[in-house]
Amino acid sequence: MILMIIGVISASVLARPDRNAFINRTVNTTAELVAEAKRDRSVMDRYMRHYGMTRSEVIAYLSTLKPSTIKEEGVYAIYSVPEGGKIKLHMERLKKGHKVFATQDGDPQIILKCGNPLTLGPKQVVALNQTPVTTTEVVADETPIEIMTEIETEVEPVLALQPVEPTYEFPVVEANPIPIIPAGGFNLLPLALGGLAFIDTGGGSSVVPEPMTMAVFGAGVALLGLRKRRRASK
Repeated sequence: MILMIIGVISASVLARPDRNAFINRTVNTTAELVAEAKRDRSVMDRYMRHYGMTRSEVIAYLSTLKPSTIKEEGVYAIYSVPEGGKIKLHMERLKKGHKVFATQDGDPQIILKCGNPLTLGPKQVVALNQTPVTTTEVVADETPIEIMTEIETEVEPVLALQPVEPTYEFPVVEANPIPIIPAGGFNLLPLALGGLAFIDTGGGSSVVPEPMTMAVFGAGVALLGLRKRRRASK
């Protein structure tokens, strides 16, 4: 019994195309690669863990590949599955013409012989110990729009300015007191003659008598005439 178990394990190990291969059987076409993933649960599990895809996504992705070759020699990153099932990465130089499964554009994706991936696939893989970053769209609060309205206010009417007649102020001149005539009378001739006196300033012009002087002169002439009439009546 023990020998039979050892024989089955040895057969499965020997059946793998490569010691660290993703697939357990050799494939040569896209159909064979897809069938291998569908048939063998361990193969499907490896691809699902590596690409971060579901079973249907793995089948859809593998179905888009086609057999091709390396166009240029170089060092490539190769993902493999050593004993224990943990996926590891190592660098290896591949020569031009090495058989691979490639995209329709010719980009190498999987080594044809062992089924080991050369890339992380078309889907971004999020590590289990990392929290996916999600972006939250923040919508700014809308600022209310102030509506300006015209406000009618009552304004008192402005009174029309009425024209005002100008006021002229004249200096007040005190008039000289009128002399009181005694009852017996007196001779006004000297006073009258004095009122007609002019002062010669030598400048060719005479000083005009003041109004008060003219009034006294007139009063004197009138009294003189009255006196003559009284004498004539006697």
